[in-house]
Amino acid sequence: MTKIGLFFGWISSEAEISIKSAKNIIKHFDHKKYTLVLIYRHKDWLFYTIKDINKLNEKKILHIHDFKKTFDIALPITHGKYWEDWTLQSIFTIQNIKYCGCHVLSSALCMDKSLIKLFFEWHNIPQTKFINIDFQLMSNTEIENQIQKVKQTLSLPLYIKPSNSWSSVGITKITKYEQLNKAIQKAKKYDQKVLIEEWLVSPKEIEVGIIGNKKLIVSEPWELILSKDFYDYDDKYKNNQTLIRIPAKIEETQQKKIQNLAKKVYKLCGCSGFARVDFFISNKKIFLNEINTLPGFTDISMFPMLMNHCGLSYTQLINRIISLAY
Repeated sequence: MTKIGLFFGWISSEAEISIKSAKNIIKHFDHKKYTLVLIYRHKDWLFYTIKDINKLNEKKILHIHDFKKTFDIALPITHGKYWEDWTLQSIFTIQNIKYCGCHVLSSALCMDKSLIKLFFEWHNIPQTKFINIDFQLMSNTEIENQIQKVKQTLSLPLYIKPSNSWSSVGITKITKYEQLNKAIQKAKKYDQKVLIEEWLVSPKEIEVGIIGNKKLIVSEPWELILSKDFYDYDDKYKNNQTLIRIPAKIEETQQKKIQNLAKKVYKLCGCSGFARVDFFISNKKIFLNEINTLPGFTDISMFPMLMNHCGLSYTQLINRIISLAY
């Protein structure tokens, strides 16, 4: 049987979610069709094969040059910096290993919130106003100029985000400009590039799932009814207090526009396999938020639920994703 290497773990702030997602994949995996190989990346930067995901200490080291001997297709269920961005995908590409999901360029592009905003701006994709700060490339004077530009051109409230982090880690909402520097320093702990975004008036948060390479299946939009200001890490993975409206309470023309826009940006970014595309609606205007090229697969994650509503069970979804690997 074809051997599927399920990758999870690592050092990012979202390693815990990666492990939870992997457990859910194992639970619904089609063991009659494929052989599953569990590959855990530890905080020591090494790869290990394990027999039982609940016994991570019982592991055997796996060298990168042995990947091709160990599995046929890689299934990365990995989140966060160094894991979701492009790094792991480049290893598979160099070794000519088939893998699931988006490839190197699209993974890197969609992971970098600052870069993707500039990319979408160039393509005239509707999005919120923003300003980027790059602590690696900008001088102190340039950084201070950007901070002053924020105060002059962006209206409160603002969201300050690390450019390369997911699951709402390191994000701060501010309602006073006096809070800006502290929020920037918090985001900087997670990434040297910081994105500052203007917030919208009472926005609806809309999510769409996409699966496919050339022929795409696009889910109908779902709406998140948030328990607080924004969909943070605890709401996504711990509290489970966010309500979901199925389908989203929006106009039919808005639904079609969101689905078409989701297809457009998926193709613009060179995405493949699967992704989740997130939007805002405010004052009847649609704004693209972000593309998540490796969405969570926990038991409360949106992407599997979106695809289930399209008629794909969890097991069927995993099989479809594997079939799209190249």
